[in-house]
Amino acid sequence: MPYAKIPLMAGVYKDDTPLAAEGFFVDADKIRFVRGKAQTIGGWEVATEHPFSGVCRGLHAWRDNTGLGLASLGTHTHLQAYFDGELYDISPVLSRGRLTDPFSTTASSSDVSVADTGHGRTKGDRLRFLNAAAVGGITIEGEYVVAEVIDPDTYVVTHSNPAGSTAGPGGGDLDYEYLLPAGLADGTGGAGYGTGAYSVGGYGLPSATVYYPRTWSLDNWGQNLLACPRGGGLYEWAPIFSAVELVTNGGFDADSDWTKGSGWTIAAGVATKTVAAASDLEQEISLSPSAYFQIEFEYTRTAGTLQPKIGTTNIGGALSAASGHVKEVFFAASGALKFHGDSSFAGSVDNVTVTQLMAAHQVPGAPLENTSMIVTPERIVMVGGTVEESAGVFNQLHVRWSDQENNQVWTATASNQAGFFTLAKGARVVGMRNSRGEILIWTDEGLYAARYVPDPNVVYSFSYLGAGCGLIGPNAAVVVNGTAYWMSNAGGFCRYAGGAPDVLPSTVRRDVFDHLSRVQHDKIYAFSIAAHNEVWWLYPDGRDGNECSRYVSYNFADNVWSTGTFDRTAWMDAGALSYPLAASTAGRLYFQEKGNSNDGSPLSWSATSAAIDIGDGDRLMRIMGCIPDFEDLVGGATLAVDTYLYPNSGAQSHGPYSISNATEKIDIRAVGRQAAVRLAGLSAPAFVRFGALRLDLRPTDMTR
Repeated sequence: MPYAKIPLMAGVYKDDTPLAAEGFFVDADKIRFVRGKAQTIGGWEVATEHPFSGVCRGLHAWRDNTGLGLASLGTHTHLQAYFDGELYDISPVLSRGRLTDPFSTTASSSDVSVADTGHGRTKGDRLRFLNAAAVGGITIEGEYVVAEVIDPDTYVVTHSNPAGSTAGPGGGDLDYEYLLPAGLADGTGGAGYGTGAYSVGGYGLPSATVYYPRTWSLDNWGQNLLACPRGGGLYEWAPIFSAVELVTNGGFDADSDWTKGSGWTIAAGVATKTVAAASDLEQEISLSPSAYFQIEFEYTRTAGTLQPKIGTTNIGGALSAASGHVKEVFFAASGALKFHGDSSFAGSVDNVTVTQLMAAHQVPGAPLENTSMIVTPERIVMVGGTVEESAGVFNQLHVRWSDQENNQVWTATASNQAGFFTLAKGARVVGMRNSRGEILIWTDEGLYAARYVPDPNVVYSFSYLGAGCGLIGPNAAVVVNGTAYWMSNAGGFCRYAGGAPDVLPSTVRRDVFDHLSRVQHDKIYAFSIAAHNEVWWLYPDGRDGNECSRYVSYNFADNVWSTGTFDRTAWMDAGALSYPLAASTAGRLYFQEKGNSNDGSPLSWSATSAAIDIGDGDRLMRIMGCIPDFEDLVGGATLAVDTYLYPNSGAQSHGPYSISNATEKIDIRAVGRQAAVRLAGLSAPAFVRFGALRLDLRPTDMTR
């Protein structure tokens, strides 16, 4: 009998019996479909030597004003920046200050008691101590985590070494920084589709307890990064990787570099003003635009007030205490650094330092609690699920936006374009994406579109596009070439390309949604691989645990689906960076679709066909051999054949048989009514594109 071609059509078909899916694949891993044929996906290489901290739930890439590509990643513990192969911690600092002798130690214990009145810390919060003196034989310097909260005025951190003695309070005059507290790594709410907790809190109101894993909304504001942790504020970071001192002779070691107004003198390492006409001590400094800076100095005062400034812009309030150590954050302004002493001021200034912040800083005036955030094409920041401007209360369906070109102005007036709108359908805003000519806003119930109207009385008009297509998680939607694709909490895949949203027929829908890990839907992460006309979703599968472990992909050009396993929690397509960038569950960043290996190690791939009737399926056939057909086979492959006497009978496995580019024919001895082929590879590098396999079939007289 002549060799029979095995009909292997493009796509994975999991939502029916293997025999009903005849002609398709029923399982695959690291396989995509291109022009109707299966081939392996690209490999990956590690992007940075060092791991990042936390579990990544947000990735964004952009270019700075010089054209250099950067990326940011938000995890449940950190906000970090990636540049030129290195990672930088840019986590927001919520408060800064100075403590005097806060530390107490106990001999032979690594626990250090920290006194700070009204500290507001909770267990697990991150913080830093700078410029501390030794206490009990150890120096509490650098980053720590709150190990225990004793009371509102005292908490405990753990040093890397035990103290040599019981001592304290001590540590001298030191600086502290309290960082954004960590969020949850896993969802902890009730079961069921939807985002966040299910059936907790009052109807339509947020629960006082956080039940969802921390996800991030990330976007760029020009060359700056805007970052919003779900349920948190809005933070901005201007790209910088080392702090450069901007003040010359801030210690007044010489009578130079400063312009002295009436009554100001510099001598003995200090700048002093006597009572005279109001005047300035000033120095020209260069500030990067649209960035945040920190000024720090010491002063004394016996009369009048002292006001630090940049040009005509005040930094903080006028100083009127007898003395103090000032540490203040300010936004870039134009003009010289000035210390303005009024006509009554008598006192001194010393140890002046100004540096650009290397951490993200909370945007002044922006809402303090937000579910989602984007920057619109009109250069307006929009947040959804936010604090109402008038009532000052959090509303899960409220949408607000800033003034155009100014992310610090959020109060709507007749002279700006800031504004707000409350959606009518659904219980909460879940996510937002920019699309062609509109901003798409998903609730848990449906989809809205916001379209820009160049009228300060309107700014954005809102249209309700459809119901029953709510978003399952804040990162579960992606827009490609003006078409949005998302996973719905109604239990399906949806698409919107204008008009009304529609449900995508899928051959793997039931397999994906039936096995989603309960309460972990916020972890689902959508992205595109535009070079292959694909959208993917990373998702947590209950068969594996609570973390993202599998993917489902859709080729929208060929209308075919595929599935597989991947330990990735976030992924973004190439653009500002030359390759797609992805974050692993182990805290590593990888360039995806680069090379054909698993970071130099063997790349594992596999594909299993559905059961194929041998002949007409009415009698047993003997399989005597197989002619493989592969294009660009790299690293070799194996083929196994499973035969079945009946569709529900156990499989008889044959093989695996090794295949190389030199393999012309494989000898097989197998009998059955149906047969399925399993192809796999494990090599570095690894690549294969499937052709048309052929089986040597011989009839038998057997019917059972």
